[in-house]
Amino acid sequence: MARRATHRLRRRGYPRRIDVAPDHLTALRASLREQVAALRGVAPDTVPPALLDVVVQRARVPGGDVFLVRPADWEELRHEEGGAGRPVPYWATPWPSGALLAGALAEDPPAPGMRVLELGCGLALPSIVAARAGARVLATDGHSDAVAFAAHAMALNDVDGEVAVADWAGDGDALAARGPWDLVLGADVLYLKANVDAALRLLPRLVAPDGEILLADPRRAGTRDLLAAARATFSVRTRRKGDVALHRLRRRERAR
Repeated sequence: MARRATHRLRRRGYPRRIDVAPDHLTALRASLREQVAALRGVAPDTVPPALLDVVVQRARVPGGDVFLVRPADWEELRHEEGGAGRPVPYWATPWPSGALLAGALAEDPPAPGMRVLELGCGLALPSIVAARAGARVLATDGHSDAVAFAAHAMALNDVDGEVAVADWAGDGDALAARGPWDLVLGADVLYLKANVDAALRLLPRLVAPDGEILLADPRRAGTRDLLAAARATFSVRTRRKGDVALHRLRRRERAR
């Protein structure tokens, strides 16, 4: 497990970009170029231009706005990454599930010192909100580029947090070994069957006996499958807001 140190469509919970001084953006791009290249193991001049054409975006969250760093043109980035044979960069654009999960954390924040793990953090909005409350956060993603952007967003918001490149299949043992976690987070991470299968194996190993799992999801079929199987081990409470649902999973008490 390696460790570090919009899309043009406006999505609910994510207002438009904000103006940043040109010299600040230049410094941000230079830092991202260096870190992305190091995590990819490539020369800095090979990092895709669309990945470094970044904007800072304000996300309105109860308790105070959060600032995210993201590529300005997601479609162009997808085109460049596809041409290079790399996966679609779903991490690089904000999604409604992340906004809902962040809002839920802001309204009912984790206690200071609580150990929080986010899976598939992407732009890391929920992790930043949890860290702002004083939780000890590890934000993870299988895409190293996402980890670089998450680290810069944490610094931009002046919160302490750890980020790591972590693939559920390959790094599950390492994540479990660092647990148990008081709170495990995931926002729209169950869009592939492989993710559902991995989550079913991994989630029970990650969360503490009295811990909680929060999953925000736009009602994907894979999530329904996971929740149906998880009910053998966890109680599930669901709250819906528009097209997104927030699921709270807590381990069932064993009969004595």
